[in-house]
Amino acid sequence: MNPILKLKTAALALFLIATAVAPSMATPKPEASPASTPLDGVRRIVFLGDSITQGGDYVTDFECWLLAKGVNAEVLNLGLGSETAADLTPQENDGHLKKYGFGRPFVSERLDRVLAATKPDLLFACYGMNDGSSLPPDESGLKRYSEAITRLRDAATAAGVKRVVLCTPPAHDAKGKAAMKFHDDNLARYSAWLVSKRADGWDVVDIHTPMRKALDEGKAKDPQFMFAKDGVHPGREGHWLMAREILAQFLHADLYGVANAEGLFPAQGAEIRALVNQRMGVRFNAWMSKIGHARPGVAGGPGAKPGLSIDQANERADVLTRRIPPMPAAKP
Repeated sequence: MNPILKLKTAALALFLIATAVAPSMATPKPEASPASTPLDGVRRIVFLGDSITQGGDYVTDFECWLLAKGVNAEVLNLGLGSETAADLTPQENDGHLKKYGFGRPFVSERLDRVLAATKPDLLFACYGMNDGSSLPPDESGLKRYSEAITRLRDAATAAGVKRVVLCTPPAHDAKGKAAMKFHDDNLARYSAWLVSKRADGWDVVDIHTPMRKALDEGKAKDPQFMFAKDGVHPGREGHWLMAREILAQFLHADLYGVANAEGLFPAQGAEIRALVNQRMGVRFNAWMSKIGHARPGVAGGPGAKPGLSIDQANERADVLTRRIPPMPAAKP
């Protein structure tokens, strides 16, 4: 072979080899950081609401999911029975006062104290059931509800809450009583307004729509089907639906095939959930006593037996926590 041609051929071969191996010799690109989640940096989560929240099954179910996922965040249930988002007039509160001996409390009376004492990173608020039975069944009632919810959200944001999640109220079951249809009509109006606020960047979980759909479908198959015996307070099935919607819509949880909170755990689900619920009750009584409110019959209210101090409640909670089997750490 011609010496010059031989040299050109060798040079070409070296170039091709260098080109082929260059990518493998290059400095690898750093991996992209994992996407942030709504729970990043969250250490304390507070739930506000009425008697459905105070009853607490959906809040316990929510905390069970966190536990099953190894998420280390404290959950405080500070719901209060009879409470409304809007301030009622004496006339609007008169029926409750005559029936139960006290008027409905308003969240505005205690909200600032709740935020200052607990300093939550994440706040859930679920109001409307009591407003729906108390406020006028027209646009004036919707205006007062929407203004009250807006004030709640603004106050929480101003207090440093990282994210405020507003939940539409559960469905009301009129059980065929035409005189009570206005109640769920109000709740539907409140829910539609809340969902519309997603367009303004609000965090909104829609509980009302899937519960209304499930209730209607259930009654179509069995007229006796219900979530709530009294039409207002759901049982465990209804509370699991509430928790499931919060987890799926806000935290994008995959709950396919999970029938209840007990099913979140590979074993001892009932025992674990009972411990979580007991621990939540200890914290509830302590924090409600510290914050105070206007409703009789609940720790922190007039004439009610106070709960433990916060320090004592934390000690009791730690004892219960040690009885819960360890869970895997959260995946990055």
